[in-house]
Amino acid sequence: MNTENWKWFRYDEIFEIKKGSRLTTADMEFGKIRYIGAIDSNNGVSNYIANNEHIHSGNTISVSYNGSVGYAYYQEKPFWATDDVNVLYPRFHLNKYIALFLCTIIEREQYRYNYGRKWTKELMERSLIKLPSTTDEQPDWQ
Repeated sequence: MNTENWKWFRYDEIFEIKKGSRLTTADMEFGKIRYIGAIDSNNGVSNYIANNEHIHSGNTISVSYNGSVGYAYYQEKPFWATDDVNVLYPRFHLNKYIALFLCTIIEREQYRYNYGRKWTKELMERSLIKLPSTTDEQPDWQ
């Protein structure tokens, strides 16, 4: 893939980034809501819960910034994200195919982060992502 005409964008230019919320095992009620943790498999789903105080919208991307740092998953349905996960809300029209493309690009940055250098919300907002761009230097979602 030729990336010569791609441009760098700050994450906070294309996403609103929200941090997940802590839920202790003692407070967890088992149910049908996907509980997304900082894991490297199963689309980030580590459990199913009934707690619904801090639910994130579907059609977003979850990114682990602690534990399995840099794993990115498209979340089609509403979910609870642990406090080890950032949730990327698009500032553009996101569909499943764009999301899967972005998850691949995001995961290519894993080597930059680890347990000692977490990809926190504040660091992610300032981070850059290289994307295809249009002639007017906007992301090319086509």
